[in-house]
Amino acid sequence: MKKLIGLLAFLMLIGVSISNAQAKKVTGTVTDKSDGSPLPGVSVAVKGTTSGTATDINGKYTINVSPEDILVFSFVGMKAQEIKVGAKTVINVKLESSRIAVEEVVITATGLKRSEKSLGYAATSVKSDELTKTATTSVMTGLKGKVAGVQISNSSGAVGSSTKVVLRGYSSVSGNNQPLYVVDGMPIDNSTTGTGTLNDAVDFGNRAGDINPDDIESMTILKGASATALYGSRAANGVIMIVTKSGSKGKKMEININSSVDMNEPVNTPDFQNKFGQGWSGTWYSTENGSWGPKFDGKVRPYGNTVDGERLEKPFLANKDNFKDFWEKGWTYKNSVSISAGNDRRSYYASYSNVSSDGFIPSDKDKFTRNSFSIKADYDLTEKFKMSASANHIVKVSDVVAVGQGMATTGEPLMGEIYQIPRDFSYTDMKNYKDPYYDYGTYYTPYASNPYQAIGENSNHQKEQRFYGHFALEYQILPELLVKYKIGTDVANSHIKQFSAPISYKGTDNASKNDIPGGVLQRERYSSEVNSDLMFVFDKDLMEGLNLNAIAGWNVNQREESREDILVKNLDIPGFYHIKNSSSRQEGSYFSSRRRLYGVYGQIDLGYKDFLFLNMVARNDWSSTLPENDRSFFYPGVGLGFIATEAFPELKKIFSFAKIRTSWGKTGNDADPYSLENVLAKGNIFMGFGNMTFPFTNTYTGNDINSWEVSNILANANVKPEITTEIEIGADLRFLDNRINIDFAYYKKNTKDQIANIDVPASSGYTSKLTNLGEIENKGIELAVNINPIRSNDFNWNFTYTFSKNDSKVISLLPGLEKLDLAPVNALEYRAEVGKPLGTYWGESFLRDDEGNLVCSASNGLPLNDPENQYFGDSNYDFTMGFTNNLSYKNFNLSFSLDWRQGGYMYSRTAYYMLFTGNGAFTDYNNREGFVVPNSVNKLADGSFVPNTTPIPYQYIAYFWPSYTFDSSKCIDKTYVKLRDVSLSYTFP
Repeated sequence: MKKLIGLLAFLMLIGVSISNAQAKKVTGTVTDKSDGSPLPGVSVAVKGTTSGTATDINGKYTINVSPEDILVFSFVGMKAQEIKVGAKTVINVKLESSRIAVEEVVITATGLKRSEKSLGYAATSVKSDELTKTATTSVMTGLKGKVAGVQISNSSGAVGSSTKVVLRGYSSVSGNNQPLYVVDGMPIDNSTTGTGTLNDAVDFGNRAGDINPDDIESMTILKGASATALYGSRAANGVIMIVTKSGSKGKKMEININSSVDMNEPVNTPDFQNKFGQGWSGTWYSTENGSWGPKFDGKVRPYGNTVDGERLEKPFLANKDNFKDFWEKGWTYKNSVSISAGNDRRSYYASYSNVSSDGFIPSDKDKFTRNSFSIKADYDLTEKFKMSASANHIVKVSDVVAVGQGMATTGEPLMGEIYQIPRDFSYTDMKNYKDPYYDYGTYYTPYASNPYQAIGENSNHQKEQRFYGHFALEYQILPELLVKYKIGTDVANSHIKQFSAPISYKGTDNASKNDIPGGVLQRERYSSEVNSDLMFVFDKDLMEGLNLNAIAGWNVNQREESREDILVKNLDIPGFYHIKNSSSRQEGSYFSSRRRLYGVYGQIDLGYKDFLFLNMVARNDWSSTLPENDRSFFYPGVGLGFIATEAFPELKKIFSFAKIRTSWGKTGNDADPYSLENVLAKGNIFMGFGNMTFPFTNTYTGNDINSWEVSNILANANVKPEITTEIEIGADLRFLDNRINIDFAYYKKNTKDQIANIDVPASSGYTSKLTNLGEIENKGIELAVNINPIRSNDFNWNFTYTFSKNDSKVISLLPGLEKLDLAPVNALEYRAEVGKPLGTYWGESFLRDDEGNLVCSASNGLPLNDPENQYFGDSNYDFTMGFTNNLSYKNFNLSFSLDWRQGGYMYSRTAYYMLFTGNGAFTDYNNREGFVVPNSVNKLADGSFVPNTTPIPYQYIAYFWPSYTFDSSKCIDKTYVKLRDVSLSYTFP
């Protein structure tokens, strides 16, 4: 028996020795099949007799196995793959996305790939094909109405104009509510270049629009505080993370060419009346700039001024298409080419893009050209040591037409001149504005100017050059410890030149008009940003089922800006627009700033058995714009994600996937530079009849005298940072083999210690002071529903519905301060008022009784004025909705999207012109005959009310004329439903 046992033991020992002799080392790489990028953190399991441990280094692995073993490769969002070892010593694997988790891998605030299901906050990821499905020239335009909780709007319809993005409502009274843009892990500048304000606005676009959409691989939108805290104070309003395309290691050269042509023209135009023509008070006057004249009768009438003893004539009839005929078709041509390639150690991507646009204003004064050059490369120096770099150069040339409500040097802006033309005039007849009948001195009315003159004699031109890019190194110190260093910069130089022709009306038919001095404004602007991050990444399985991923980093950010303006008026030589062409003194201004921020940050992610995930983040910043003894501020965040279908597999009978998440976090926002101490400003003395600006020349001595004075804004040496605290609760539910996906989020964020200027009595020596004040609350819901009712090899139907509702509220201001004026809008007040939404409109209106009926005069029937300003509404939407439909059959694809925004008010200068001039369709109410104001009352001496029976005799002027002075009538509903885009495409095999 002992001999038998000994024999068996000997045989087992031999077997073990043979088995060990057959064990061998296998190495390889694991990459994403779609783009060839490495997949760090892949799970490599062994099926068989060997007990091997895979060592993972940035997508490369090493493991000891036997030929009989089977390797199982798996990664979140990818289909698992099994490969038998056999005689192979090198096994390279390409994993493809699983159908259920196509959109689950996202780029987080650290710039690393993470599973969306492991996050405790909302992170919406958008692929490049959604951005470039239509011929968009701006990176955000293609997302309008497609992402819940994101409001995207353009400042105007002009080519190259700015795009404004707001995530989860307005939270700051200072006006800076736009998110931070991060490209390949580096923050970039998104400021708007232009000049002027509401009354003299020239918009050359914001800098996020410089990014070539064809270069974008994916975009991730981070909305909540816990998601954005790692990016510091600039991320208080959210983060839009953009990952650009890269070359793929081991992939042959690939060339992509994109070309598109886009035609555009005005679609939604004001509603005009076509019953009444030129005149005032029902009487025809040949010099009026409105349509308050008599009814059209078709009789031939003279019009305009007399030139060489003759006048023009035309039938007194409505020119129904005069507004439409003014515009021409706009065209945009977009062409881009890219090259990408790589070998086993390096890859590169290079592209060139050209965009050329000419808008629908009838001239070449609204042109836009952008040339973009991009290159991106990475190189594996060794298995552990990598480097990468990117460089982008943009040259942008813009010509725009001024918008707004009026210009000090050029009269009304273009739209103001257009809206004042009577309904019986032809716009296009005036195209030759130097014609004797249509030039500035003989134009038919002294109350307005030829719109073609506003185009032809004014110019707003910008040329800008910009460079941004980064350089990065990373080294795998240990299998579980990676160190990364990245430095990047964003530098831009812009040259702006604006000019207008001087016009003197003396001795002309329009001598009553004020002369236009004309002038030239030249602006040079420089901005730069340098950002660097040193980051350590630790990733290790602590025990079976428990994974730890930790990040610690150090950030330095410095931003500089300088701006120099030179303005001259009263040009000497006609048509020569140069700052030396004037005997008047040049007016100049200069501004420069520099700010720096240091930050340390950390993040800990714990995952337990693929169903419970805990995210913890924290950051501390030191800002140069805050007081020296109190410039440190700290903000943490925490998120928890629970995947019910993994914890309780029986739920998979109901759900394909079910996750609930919750998060809490804080973010901060520092002050503007030079807010801590009072600064000097050029002297300016109000003289009652005008201002005395320095320097000026003493007429007695001939000497130039200069003057400086303390700014009218009182600085605050104790200003504190704004702090936003946000909570979020959400769920991601999927049904019927992922055919129905529902993502829901509820959030509530409160921003305290708002940094703003408030008015102070002028007797203090100042007009305003900087202070911290109050609290703004935003809370709301976001819903995204994706349904895939038909899914087959040849035909696929997919549609997405989004819904967002945000409610804002001013919780508090300063003690004793119940309202704060945010911006002047003519006679309207735009306020932050305690207890109401942020951004409310107040102004003059008609008197009403308690039932809301208009109170009219018993003597003439006209509505009476209310002695107190009234509340008209707020600027926030009640809700927004989006609908995107996508149908594909084999290589054909048809898609379209709708965007619905409901409620909210806006001030409309167009509504003012339509009312003031009598051109609006609503001004022909009751055929402009006398009537009793509907639902109106008279107030008796005892304070009671009785129905009004007194008719207005001259409704066309007596009713509408008083109301045009009230800006309440120009505060209009913002509701609209838009067909955003329609796309039909074919993909060649």
